[in-house]
Amino acid sequence: MKKIFLPGIAAGALMAIASANAADLGRPVYKAPASAPAPVRLFSWTGCYIGGNIGWGWGRDTVSVPNVAEITGESELTGISAPSETGNTSGVLGGGQIGCNYQFAPNWVIGIEGDGEAANIKGDVTHSDSFTDPLTGPETVTGTAHRQTDWIASATGRLGWTWDRVMLYAKGGAAWVGAKYSADRPTRL
Repeated sequence: MKKIFLPGIAAGALMAIASANAADLGRPVYKAPASAPAPVRLFSWTGCYIGGNIGWGWGRDTVSVPNVAEITGESELTGISAPSETGNTSGVLGGGQIGCNYQFAPNWVIGIEGDGEAANIKGDVTHSDSFTDPLTGPETVTGTAHRQTDWIASATGRLGWTWDRVMLYAKGGAAWVGAKYSADRPTRL
């Protein structure tokens, strides 16, 4: 008898659970309200930054000597025209920049930036000019001018319009350069 009694209790419990579930089928089901979706966060340009750079610089310089006789101290060179020569400069430069931007209303950005680079941009220009000396005849005077840029710096402001991670901006400010010019004393050949 004990063997029939235990399965009978288990079967009775299952029927009670099934009938309780069947009774709920006629009632409306209530669900918890759906949570609001997380707001979409757009990219913000507000913040400060610091960075570094390395590159290559180049340029063109024109050297003019309006009065060769006065510069050389040789009055017999007065017949030489004012030499003018254009040459190239180039070299490595590297440095860094620091700045801050502020985004407002909601797509406008204003900012400020400063940068400075050490440079080794240099070049030489050599010019020769021929003339006729009344005492010695035809001669040539040759001179070399040197240019070297040691540093470059700027301070700028920015005003921009953004579309998420893209910004169209105008930038303006001031720039400085540390350049040296020198020339060898012209030689007569």
